Amino acid sequence: MALQAPPKEVPVIRRRGFTLIELLVVIAIIAILAAILFPVFAQARESARKTQCLSNTKQFGTAVMMYVQDYDELYPLSIYPASIGGSMRAFSVFDAIIPYTKNAGIVACPSEPKAMDWDSVLGVAASGQEPNPGCFGGALGTSVGNFKYLSYNANYAVFQEGQGNPYFGGGGDPPTAMASMARPADTAIFADGILLCNFKSPIAHLGKAPRHQNGVSCTFADGHSKFVKGRFDPAKSFSGTTGVWVVADGPYAGSPELWGIVHDDGTVGQFP
Repeated sequence: MALQAPPKEVPVIRRRGFTLIELLVVIAIIAILAAILFPVFAQARESARKTQCLSNTKQFGTAVMMYVQDYDELYPLSIYPASIGGSMRAFSVFDAIIPYTKNAGIVACPSEPKAMDWDSVLGVAASGQEPNPGCFGGALGTSVGNFKYLSYNANYAVFQEGQGNPYFGGGGDPPTAMASMARPADTAIFADGILLCNFKSPIAHLGKAPRHQNGVSCTFADGHSKFVKGRFDPAKSFSGTTGVWVVADGPYAGSPELWGIVHDDGTVGQFP
């Protein structure tokens, strides 16, 4: 009689899952990685926006250089009335240069595209945004219509009112001549910022940091554009607020706004 081999034991396959501790460790690692990477991604996104903003300000500079060549080397005026379609419209320095850029979208910074509601500034609509609705109470008329929102400020020491401007009681200073600028490469003409109703023009909302990694994109009177660093000054008072961001270096160092014309000696004044 043949001997039969003993039956083979069927192996038992054991499935092992995650324990609660292991699962919590994995979740903790993912959370730590997210906490590390998300700020990096945010910084990368802001760097891209800063680059786009710098491109906008460079286009401002090119447009202004084209404008001054067409108008006897005079810089455009800040704002003046224009009759369009039988109604009074407020024609701003931004409206003056848009025909040279062929792109009204450059007046909006990608980091803060709705920094100012232009209709609200003029006082023809109430939006509740800064600056306070109705800065001019509608006295300047309605917007030309090239843009609704605005992210940049202009240096209104360079862009004057023009003589006989009815917005300024028939007074106003004549347009600034390019030849009168002692240091155009150091004199700002456009930059990130806002316009307050008292005509102050800080580089950032009061109580907040500048929108581009603690600095602003800036156009200069010779047409070039560059990034200007800011710093927080806890002792500086500006427009009723103590503790504001100011320009870090250069002729405007220590000032909360890029306003004024740079003279030969490096001082900053209202006129050349």
